[in-house]
Amino acid sequence: MLKKYFNRFPHAMRGIVHAFVNDFGYRTQIYLGLAIAVVLLAFFRPISAYEFLFIAFSYSLILITELQNSALEIALDRLHPEIHDDIKHSKDMAAGAVLTASMFLILVISVIGFGKFF
Repeated sequence: MLKKYFNRFPHAMRGIVHAFVNDFGYRTQIYLGLAIAVVLLAFFRPISAYEFLFIAFSYSLILITELQNSALEIALDRLHPEIHDDIKHSKDMAAGAVLTASMFLILVISVIGFGKFF
């Protein structure tokens, strides 16, 4: 039973990545939720300039990787419109970069938030 669960995990992750990469509304909700969390955190527990810079850097990293991901997808779709495994892997890796940047932002906010409340 546990093996079935772990076998399904990659499919779920691909679905999340697909939604994150292709659905503007999904990304907006995630970013908006994180931004609200940061504002609330700063309101209840003021953050230092360094903490603010870490958060700003993390948001910038997401925007940069998202722009690169979108540019790569557009270029690859234009140059090679037919389905090809290498193209799929390239797009998946670019989406993975965006997901990694997002996880970094979550880590930064968690560390700062955890430190403020405990």
